[in-house]
Amino acid sequence: MTFGPCHLHLPDAIMPSGLDDKFPIIMNRFNLVLGVLACLLMFSMSAAETVTTRQFFDNAEVRNMQISPDGRHVAFTFETGTEVRLAVMELATSNITATFGFGDRQHVLSFAWGSDERVLMTVNEVTGFLDTLRLTPSRLYAANADGSNRRQIFDDANLFGWQILHTLPDDPDHILIARFHFGDGGEPRAHRVNITRGGSSYLGDRPPTRNLAGLGADNAGNLRVGIEFIDAENFEDIEFNLFLKHDDEWRRLEVETERRRPSITPLGFSADNQRVYFSSNHDMAENDRRGVFRYDFETGELEFLFRHPDVDVAGGLFGHDGEVLGVVSRFGPMTYVFFDEKVETHRDARLMTQLMRSFPDDDVSLTSFTRDGRYAILFVRGDRNPGDFYLFDTENLAAQFLASVRPDLPREALSPMRAVRVEARDGLELHALLTTPQNAEGPLPLIVNVHGGPFGVTDLWGFNREAQFFAHHGFATLQVNFRGSGGRGEDFVRRGWRQWGQAMQDDVTDATRWAIEQGIADPDRICIMGGSYGGYATLMGMIREPELYRCGVGIVGVYDLVWFREGDGSDFSRGRDRRSRMNFERFMSSHVAENSEGLEEWSPVHQAHRLQGEVFIIHGGNDVRVPVGHAERLRQAMGRLGKPYQWMIKEEEGHGFFSVDNRVALYDAALEFLNRHIGTDAEAP
Repeated sequence: MTFGPCHLHLPDAIMPSGLDDKFPIIMNRFNLVLGVLACLLMFSMSAAETVTTRQFFDNAEVRNMQISPDGRHVAFTFETGTEVRLAVMELATSNITATFGFGDRQHVLSFAWGSDERVLMTVNEVTGFLDTLRLTPSRLYAANADGSNRRQIFDDANLFGWQILHTLPDDPDHILIARFHFGDGGEPRAHRVNITRGGSSYLGDRPPTRNLAGLGADNAGNLRVGIEFIDAENFEDIEFNLFLKHDDEWRRLEVETERRRPSITPLGFSADNQRVYFSSNHDMAENDRRGVFRYDFETGELEFLFRHPDVDVAGGLFGHDGEVLGVVSRFGPMTYVFFDEKVETHRDARLMTQLMRSFPDDDVSLTSFTRDGRYAILFVRGDRNPGDFYLFDTENLAAQFLASVRPDLPREALSPMRAVRVEARDGLELHALLTTPQNAEGPLPLIVNVHGGPFGVTDLWGFNREAQFFAHHGFATLQVNFRGSGGRGEDFVRRGWRQWGQAMQDDVTDATRWAIEQGIADPDRICIMGGSYGGYATLMGMIREPELYRCGVGIVGVYDLVWFREGDGSDFSRGRDRRSRMNFERFMSSHVAENSEGLEEWSPVHQAHRLQGEVFIIHGGNDVRVPVGHAERLRQAMGRLGKPYQWMIKEEEGHGFFSVDNRVALYDAALEFLNRHIGTDAEAP
């Protein structure tokens, strides 16, 4: 792991006085970019050299990074083998003072500084590279920056759902959490947790309701928000309420909702804790998107602030004092919106604005600040930038390069990605991402890469190693966010319910035909690929549109939809207690089908006779999310029918390949397969 001592100075590029002075910004941005490139050349190969498969698919050297409140250390996560570990580095010496690992397939999913010296880690098992489902409660660990006093806060016998509400910076030994326990009916309860010795105490402070769904704390660590949902059979009887604490009194703020089940997520407070911000869709009866609202404790007014015309609000922009400065949305590169006159009145908002101007082709964010706001961790990433971390001095306006996510991957070899709009056959607007090789002119060989999930998952603009790998070898890649995908409101997700192989598949087809009509794709050189649900869509695409796709690459896919609906032995389906069975049936009946009757029509295993092109079937033998039996059933069906296929099973792998060697083998084989069908080695149709 390499950390760089490179320093960059931005004297004019982010000076507030240069807001309207375009010439200094342009000139200093040029100097800044030169400086960044000079730093990165210290850690990356020349683009003139061959970019290997391993460079695209190697482990990330850094995933995330946060600075300690006193500015003496940074903590960061990194990938090694099947694990994601956390390390701590002393900034003054660049020495690693501690490294924390938790075993095979154990990932540090998130982390935070609980005090100047103590770091908190959320840990859970991840069964494969495509695994995003958490079926068991995460474990909370705490340790000192020097590695001492590592402690699991809750032992395995007392695991339950929990959420950190506040790190209580004025109390180095405690944090505030919301605990979700079956003994409390799944409702959150606030607890004060000792992160030095372990143990917790119940605060006893809660809104007067038995229908509590969430809690929120202000910047001082005081409980101020409770979220209440009261369900009912009829729409008119649904109640959606906020409880807000005024001094020592909880008051219900009744909100008129247009939806049966509105969503609400607290974003944060103003620095003085007199206003609370949250995102919600409660005011949109249909075609909803999450907007931002603000409640004023002094006046009692609830104010609508912002809603993006196309997508949900994705998150907040925060100052070092906890102030909500604005929000970001994501259709293509990030859209930044600052509230009120924050750019003029708040130093951190001005700083963020100028950093965004200094990196106009990338997304920028400040992951964390020191307590006094003097230093921050700056993260810069984009479609041709896997990600760089800097230590930013907000007083001297200087950035010190710390680390790259993928230092061995030359930026000059990467290709642009752009967000596009596609109209589906029923008029629904779809969003998609198109990556094309550098300086290439169409029509090109096209890979339609379908994301997994499928529900609530979305492909986002930014560095995508599959798209970049294939672009490097001459292929365009199209990623479509079909109905059912996330980021565009709950109604858009629901449009995909019970549409496996049907409307969701039609969206993928329509996007593919759009690429042909636009002159991007060569109609005779198109293949489809994807993982998990994307593997399912790969096979159904080939079955339903045999003239459109010449081949398919299915990775850890669901291929027998009947078996999937009935319970295929996955970790999600094999729970035998009442709650597990209820959750399984509730999800399957609403998202897949009421029962398995008639699903043969939408099941690749049962429709294998309709396949015409060759399929590459890739799976992990130890996949607990989508059992390898799906791949074996598809292989058997194709074998009986004499259908051509290629086969790769890695017995030790799960839902996506963790081993770098196995990932390299996968994509080398996939590249050879695609070249043979639609690339340089392809025969004319």
